[in-house]
Parts: sequence; structure tokens; C-alpha cells
Amino acid sequence: MTAASPPLRLPSRESADHKGTFGRVLLVGGSRGMAGSITLSSIAALHTGSGLVSAAVPDRVLETVAGFHPALMTTALPCLDGSFATEAWPELRPAVARQDAIGVGPGMGTGEGSTVIVEELLRQRRTALVIDADALNIISQEHWFDDDACARVADNAPVVLTPHPGELARLTGVDAKDGAAQLTAAQQLADRLRVTIVVKGGPTHVVDGCSVDRPRRAYVNGTGNPGMGTAGCGDVLTGVITSLLGQGLSGWDAARLGVWIHGRAGDAAAAGISQTGMTAWHLVQTLAAVADEMVDRRRTAPSS
Repeated sequence: MTAASPPLRLPSRESADHKGTFGRVLLVGGSRGMAGSITLSSIAALHTGSGLVSAAVPDRVLETVAGFHPALMTTALPCLDGSFATEAWPELRPAVARQDAIGVGPGMGTGEGSTVIVEELLRQRRTALVIDADALNIISQEHWFDDDACARVADNAPVVLTPHPGELARLTGVDAKDGAAQLTAAQQLADRLRVTIVVKGGPTHVVDGCSVDRPRRAYVNGTGNPGMGTAGCGDVLTGVITSLLGQGLSGWDAARLGVWIHGRAGDAAAAGISQTGMTAWHLVQTLAAVADEMVDRRRTAPSS
């Protein structure tokens, strides 16, 4: 694949389509001092084409997150010292089944309330899930991937993990500096749990778990640049992939197209600002145009 060749395209939009057609997604995260992370993820989902985007955040940061974008819906959850309290999950639970996809982790911290949320989202099997950042750190701390209890079966909703090398090292025990060994470990983890894993870096790789009726799959992204090595760009990717899952793509397709769009938006931001000076906010601002480039106006369904 080259930077000019996306791995697939989005379906065309028809005149009878409405906001429900394009997916209802929920981003869960944030904490006092880290409200920007979940905000970037949520706005990225809006700009990638989701019809309805909500952010579930600790009550302490609700106004901060809500103030960034008028089209973003927000849900305040119980908090303790600016982070999720253990009472947050019972209030979040009813919303989970109504979503087409959920992204969890950006800025949420690793406290007890966040741990309960991540555990319960892993237990449910009906809603597609993107797991990033502190949600991955919680999984590592709790050793939840040490056995196959979290493995998916054919009729389960897809799960996409989006670790950077440090997070992947905590998940697998493989040194973050050993890129080749990390890719091998990521593929083995994807096979065992039957999930899709985005191994962020330069370049970003996507590996998909094999099963009895599906061989291993791997993809190397051809877009992006070193300017994207700045705080918040990973949070943007979480929102992009969550949006694509909510629009009906499989985990494999959402991950591949998501990293391509994310990198292409980063290239546009670098061209307009500079690699040195670009930020994740510049990246978010380029997403809408890049996502629109991905619409195949000749067809009504994405390829898989």
C-alpha cells in the first residue's frame, strides 16, 4: 500500500440517510487535568462521520469537555477527586447497549472507578469496543489478558486495541525498543484473544487475530509523519477508529482505514502548519476533509 491508496473506502451517503444511519458512538474517559484527551477523541469521531457522538466523563470535567464543540453530547458520571468513582459504572451501564461502538481509555486514569468501567466493558460482548491509553494500562495492571477469559468468538462484537510501544510492553512483557519482537507479540496476542491490534509507531502496523476459518492478517500503514509524535494524536486515532466501527466496519477494516485516515490527516496538518509546530488539534481540524475523500460515491458498501 502507498499513501495514495487507502485500504478501502466508506459507503456513499444517500439522500434518505440520517444521523442514525452513521452510527451512535460513545467515548469514555477524561479526568481533572486530562479533559483534553477525551475531547480530542470525541471530536475526532464527529469529524470522521459519526451521526451521534457522546462523551461520558467525570462530573468534575463535564463543562470543560462540553465547551469544546456544540455538536458533542456529554454525560456526567460520579467522580472522586476528579476521576471516575466506583458509582460511575451503574450510571453508564444503560447507555452501553444503545451504542454502535464505544472507545474507552483516553485520560481516564487507573483508579478504582475506571477499573470497574474497563472490566465491565470487557465483559459485554454486544457493542464494538476500542481500548486505548489508561484502559490498556488497567488491563496490564490487573493481568486480564494473561489467560483467554477475554477472548472473542465469531458472533461477538469486535475489539480493537491501540497501544503505543510502552503500553504494548506492559501488555506483553516485550521491550518497547524491540520493534520486531513487539510485532510478533502483538500478533500472538491478537491470535489468542481474536482481536485486532494497532501497533502505533513509524510506521503503524495493524494485526488481526486468526481463527479456524480466517488466516492471520497484517497491514502496514503508508501515511503519517514524525510531526504526529505529539501529545493527543493517539487520542485522535481512538476517535477515528471508534467512529468507523460505529459506521458498520469490521474491526480489521476500521483499524486499517482508521490509521490511514489518521496519518493522511497528519500529513495535511504538517503541510499546513509544519511537522515541528503541529498539534493534535491541528490534526482534528484536517480530519473532516480527509474522511470525505474516503467516500466511494460509486458504491453503497465498504469492502472487507
